[in-house]
Amino acid sequence: MCLLKNGDAPAVAALETVCFSDPWGEPEFASLEESRLDKGFAAWVGETLAGYAILRTVAGEGELLRIAVRPDVRGRGIARKLMEQVERAAREAGADSLFLEVRAGNKPALALYRASGFEENGRRKDYYRFPTEDAVLMERSLSPLEDGDGVSI
Repeated sequence: MCLLKNGDAPAVAALETVCFSDPWGEPEFASLEESRLDKGFAAWVGETLAGYAILRTVAGEGELLRIAVRPDVRGRGIARKLMEQVERAAREAGADSLFLEVRAGNKPALALYRASGFEENGRRKDYYRFPTEDAVLMERSLSPLEDGDGVSI
């Protein structure tokens, strides 16, 4: 697991087109290294991008903006590891909660998020296009980081 670099934007954008019906383009990923609010995380299998996640942290909240894993490597725990990295980075940035939105029909993602401690806290009717679908809003609390002696830091 490592941070996404600006040069990874073409690979990330290509994976977007495989994983999403309404993908973001390369420009959205091309300046992550310079962003004060956003961080991107990459999982690689050999020289190939296997998955990525994008976190935005602001005002004590973290938002999972994107997460995707190549279909041919799903089921290997890559999404779970990316989620763990996102949660760790959000805590380190001072967030006390993490939220996201997901298509109501994306059952694998919903299962991942529930297994990661997220709970549904609302819906946006007909939010997504291609096809039209509700967005499920989810959130989880983040416990403070602790040092080895159980002291919150």
